[in-house]
Amino acid sequence: MVINKLSGLLDEQLKICKKLLELENQKTEILLKGDFKALDDIVTRQQPYIMSSANCEKRREKLLDEMGASGLTLRQIIESNPQAKQLESVFSQLNDVAAQLKKACEKNKAILDSKLKVINYILSTTGASDDGMITYSNIRQGQD
Repeated sequence: MVINKLSGLLDEQLKICKKLLELENQKTEILLKGDFKALDDIVTRQQPYIMSSANCEKRREKLLDEMGASGLTLRQIIESNPQAKQLESVFSQLNDVAAQLKKACEKNKAILDSKLKVINYILSTTGASDDGMITYSNIRQGQD
């Protein structure tokens, strides 16, 4: 019974991760275009999925406590419990999607870091001060 609940929970987590991956891939395109309004929109759309994922994780931990398997990984549970073999497929899919999601997030982070370097370079070459304010007096002081 608990294994069936765990299987259902993993299926739910898989669906959430697939949706997050889809959104993260859309975010890549948006970042490359530099569409900040669309970026804000997609980040807002991701929030409920992130919260649902955290909720699934809490429920999974609670189920593992009920099984007396607190602290064990899903891999350990599958290997040690014959009834848990049915979890193998969804666990494998979840691992694959999580790895893809991690790569997509890293790619987006690299794009953001690159854009931030360009912005910082532009700010430093225009004479922007540390507080971010570019004023006529700041520019004039740099020319003296």
